[in-house]
Amino acid sequence: MFKLLSSVVLLLLLPMLSQVYAGQVNTFIYHRFDENRYPSTNISTDIFIQQLEHVKQEGVEIISLGEVVSRLSKGKDLPEHAVSFCVDDAFRSLYDVGMPIFRQYGIPMTLFVNTAAVGTNGYLSWQELRELAAEGVEIGNHTDTHAYLVELKSSETTSQWKQRVREDILRAQKLFEKNLGSKPTLFAYPYGEYSSNIVEIIKELGFTAAFAQQSGVIHSSHNLFNLPRFPMGGPYATLAGFKTKLAMQPLAISEVDPFDAVIRKNPPVLHLRIAGQKINPKQINCFVQGENHCWVEADVNRGDGWYRVTAEQPLTGRRNKYTLTLQSNHGGWLWYSHPWINAKNPVD
Repeated sequence: MFKLLSSVVLLLLLPMLSQVYAGQVNTFIYHRFDENRYPSTNISTDIFIQQLEHVKQEGVEIISLGEVVSRLSKGKDLPEHAVSFCVDDAFRSLYDVGMPIFRQYGIPMTLFVNTAAVGTNGYLSWQELRELAAEGVEIGNHTDTHAYLVELKSSETTSQWKQRVREDILRAQKLFEKNLGSKPTLFAYPYGEYSSNIVEIIKELGFTAAFAQQSGVIHSSHNLFNLPRFPMGGPYATLAGFKTKLAMQPLAISEVDPFDAVIRKNPPVLHLRIAGQKINPKQINCFVQGENHCWVEADVNRGDGWYRVTAEQPLTGRRNKYTLTLQSNHGGWLWYSHPWINAKNPVD
């Protein structure tokens, strides 16, 4: 009888111990293909093909970013487990090397284009972009100039900054409409850098979603304007790394404070709420770049489900992040990453 009661109690507790989300999409971002001169953003086609073969063998559903955003916007469930592929910057090697492989595997792909580079040395032309769009490649806005967006220029006011950023993005939209016949609804932040101020502009301009470059898994309750992507370049562009990241599940964060990636006080303190379960913070692994250490503790001042994350030392480099992992009840790993930017002159 005791064993039976214990089993019943365990079954009743399981929903509390599980993440609350419906479906997930692991998204991967690429830049260059077989361009060994640029190792940090390059992937070899041999590795890329092995990655796609692994997806095929595992039977993971492949959907476009447009489909992901459409489902999230309409409150529809994501697939139980899907994967999406995208490429940033429209380098020449995508057209010459990457696209034949995407075609071979029949994979939908989103290409984020910074329009000032179109037609210049090493980048695709408008004619080539029209060809890709005609065969179903989804085109997204990556600004015109690919500038750093989160900070003021010397002697620039906040009002002037906002006008500059809006004009940069709108200039790209006008070029897309002129050369491709339509304006993108998806946006990708240059260098993955975003802030609440940038998101406000993106929303004002009518974009339905925006993608950053922090690693993580998209889930059904994810914020539409800081969607994560796993980078596939340099030391991360391996088959083993791809397999690990494809197997990751989302650590579904229901609230986060601050939303901004811009550091105001270093080391930054991150407050977040994990819905659907009560977790011993000692079970959550925390990683930060550089010779540093971060940890997670219960945020008792904010209530149940809230946690506080901070680092031992100030974060170094322009871009850093807190990455949290937690072993799930099913033996896999849950993942969440929050990016941080050491901006020189951040917008207030």
